[in-house]
Amino acid sequence: MAARHLRSGLPLLRAHLAQGSRGFASQVANPTGKDIKVPEALYGGTGNYASALFLTAAKANVLDKVESEISDVVAASKKSSLFSQFIKDLSVPKETRVKAITEIFAEAGFSDVTKNFLAVLADNGRLKHIERIAERFVDLTMAHKGEVKVIVRTVIV
Repeated sequence: MAARHLRSGLPLLRAHLAQGSRGFASQVANPTGKDIKVPEALYGGTGNYASALFLTAAKANVLDKVESEISDVVAASKKSSLFSQFIKDLSVPKETRVKAITEIFAEAGFSDVTKNFLAVLADNGRLKHIERIAERFVDLTMAHKGEVKVIVRTVIV
């Protein structure tokens, strides 16, 4: 019974394809505005921050720039023990942390998305988690682009 229905629908399908319509698989997904979604669900505090940053950066169309800037922040925290201590030290008053972060990254020419995100982290005392948030943000951007992390191991003979 199903084969008969399939055969009877083939002429319609051929006519539809002959008109030059594109199939679903060939359409490129280019979400904009409200259509943007996180490519994979992340959980926990760092996952929530990474997801929020991803959505904000995607809506502003600055994913690559934000990814680069967040990586620069992580690199700076690894390179400078003073900066690393500053972002981890919760004894620094919240207002001082937020003001310092805002001024440092405004002077460095960072995007508004990144500056605001870092200010929120400073305000919430979460700057110490920037490295893990950055890792998870990169995972999201890679998933969005259809990229996959791989580890290649070879044997040297």
